[in-house]
Amino acid sequence: MKRILLVVLLFSLKLFGQNAQEKLHSDSNKNIGFFNITKVGLLGVTEMKQEQFIEGEGTFAHELDAGVAWNVQVVNGYFLSPYFSLGIGVGLEWYSNPDFNTLPVVLDIRSYISDLENTPYLFLDVGPNIKLGNQSNFKKGLSVNIGLGYKYQVSKGFFLVSDICYSYDKVNLSSPDDKIYAKGIGLSVGVIF
Repeated sequence: MKRILLVVLLFSLKLFGQNAQEKLHSDSNKNIGFFNITKVGLLGVTEMKQEQFIEGEGTFAHELDAGVAWNVQVVNGYFLSPYFSLGIGVGLEWYSNPDFNTLPVVLDIRSYISDLENTPYLFLDVGPNIKLGNQSNFKKGLSVNIGLGYKYQVSKGFFLVSDICYSYDKVNLSSPDDKIYAKGIGLSVGVIF
């Protein structure tokens, strides 16, 4: 009986060790478990307009000068499989002309084409823009980014991500009837831990 238990125990340890080694090998591709992506980017604003609703007169829209926006984003997430991950992202966006800042808090959804260390991916970020600082005229908003990117290994255990996206931001100003819409193309580069 002791021999049978010893054999079962050794067999279990061998299987456990193999599974741990397989997981360790898979993790070398940064595609299992928890992850962090920290990235910086530049958004070329292609269209920016402000809409204002005046009671009794209707909605008036006028184009604003399109400029650029800088952003920083941190995403913490989990790989549900080597091909699919979900995360929560928090960012800062600095727009110029008109000058305003946003704090998007987004759900980050990523789909990786392969489970290799170098792989393209598709992503969608969607969530609210939250008031940042003493911007008294900023109430709330919406942030949506959809795009594609590439995760690549620079050296053993060190990975970068770069992506291009279509960006849409809506910012409600002093009231829900006073809005700014910004659309553009964004480029970013970051590190995945």
